Amino acid sequence: FIVGGRTTYANWLLKQLPAQYRDSKASFYDLNASISHEFNKKNSIYLSGYTSHDRFNLNSDTSYGYGNTNFGIKWKHIFNNKLNALITTGYDKYAYKISSDRLPLSAYTLGFDINQVYLRTHFNYYLSSKHTLDFGLNSLYYKLHPGNYQPQGNSSLVVPKNLAPEQALENSLYLSDHYNVSASLSADMGVRFTLYDYLGPQNVNIYADGLPKTEGTLLSSKTYNGGVVKAYSAPEFRFGLRYAINDSFSIKAGFNTQRQYIHSLSNTTAMAPTDIWKLSDPNIKPQEGGQVSLGLYKNFKANTIETSVEVYYKRMKNYLDYKSGANLVLNDHIETDVMGTEGKAYGVELLVKKLTGKLNGWISYTWSRTLLRANNPTTGEIINQGAYYPANYDKPHDVTAIGNYRFSHRFSISVNATYSTGRPITLPVGLYNYAGSVRTLFADRNSYRIPDYFRTDFSMNIDGNHKVHQRTHNSWTIGVYNITGRKNPYSVYYVSEGGTINGYKLSIFGAAIPYINFNIRF
Repeated sequence: FIVGGRTTYANWLLKQLPAQYRDSKASFYDLNASISHEFNKKNSIYLSGYTSHDRFNLNSDTSYGYGNTNFGIKWKHIFNNKLNALITTGYDKYAYKISSDRLPLSAYTLGFDINQVYLRTHFNYYLSSKHTLDFGLNSLYYKLHPGNYQPQGNSSLVVPKNLAPEQALENSLYLSDHYNVSASLSADMGVRFTLYDYLGPQNVNIYADGLPKTEGTLLSSKTYNGGVVKAYSAPEFRFGLRYAINDSFSIKAGFNTQRQYIHSLSNTTAMAPTDIWKLSDPNIKPQEGGQVSLGLYKNFKANTIETSVEVYYKRMKNYLDYKSGANLVLNDHIETDVMGTEGKAYGVELLVKKLTGKLNGWISYTWSRTLLRANNPTTGEIINQGAYYPANYDKPHDVTAIGNYRFSHRFSISVNATYSTGRPITLPVGLYNYAGSVRTLFADRNSYRIPDYFRTDFSMNIDGNHKVHQRTHNSWTIGVYNITGRKNPYSVYYVSEGGTINGYKLSIFGAAIPYINFNIRF
């Protein structure tokens, strides 16, 4: 068994800062536990649980809190030397709450949570020396509370609003075969069939056919007291090949299709836990994708140095993007503010890794693009004249270097460096007059980028003595996070001040941060 927990004394530290920071708060805790037991040679059970909660208030009247809870039970059973099973069930929850009580008349709390209950059955069957089969049945139940807005305190005049909860059931049946064609060539082939049911009770908006979903094209709504509101089903396919040219050089190729029935809607301008999730329903279709990949893998110097190069290409369909001026929070008709897009992603990944020796580490470089296109006038607005535009997370260049050097058994240093292209953004580029007022003119969507990201971390590791018979083994880690003090922007935002619009960059940890860790191992 393992039991662990953490918390922080950050609130005490914030009280020691200058006066303008003393109203800030930052706290967290997490607890985790796991236990495994082998009843006999054929039966083992594993239990695990985790809970965490974070809360912060950065010198403002708004507090943010969020947390995770999950637990699971896994049973492993060996039927015989050819067949074994792994059965897992569990529960996951993520929730956040935003609150403000500085002004009693407008004090509020805003909450969101997503819950999942799952059952996974996996069987592995050794058919022969050439064929190994994997098959199983998975079930996943979703329950979302997409928004709960309530007054805080008896003096608050906030009008309560509670969005209707959503629920769905996703079942999947799969079968795959690992086929050893020869000593050098192996193949993986698989098919997975998914059945997704969006469940009531629910009110579903009905819109005019062939027109974008807007409040103006809303015809009526239909109430479902229970049962299946909308069902989606489709097969997914997977195929992979591996050819070993020799003991140190291999080639891999793959193709797979995917479907995803839950959508993430992220706020990319605020460093706050305000992302929401949306289930596929009659008005929002599941995401679909198909990807091909090819990779070369080569080891050198008795497999102590690993190198690889991989290329991939992916097509996407029904990926959700926002309409201009979209409102995501407490929106009971979210389908009018989002639209399904088609997209493509492609890139190349390079890796060099040294596993042993006084100097070890790895360097990776990725060049990748993720582009979207919204050019169907029947599903939503046309963006950028129907041309492809960068997705919010499109960052073409990404470099990571990790280096460790051990001077002796007790002293070593580590350097971590990372660089990536800045995230795409849409900027205001001018003003124009319309209907008797001045309006802001925006550039094409995601046609600009925030500055590139670069960070270097440095640490020294000092171990205690290496005596075998001692109660504890102690060590120190002394380092600096973001040693160059670079103010990496997380987002760019604009504020109207004195009749002009001023732009600001929001940096997270825009300074060098030293730290000291003392570790005790029993």
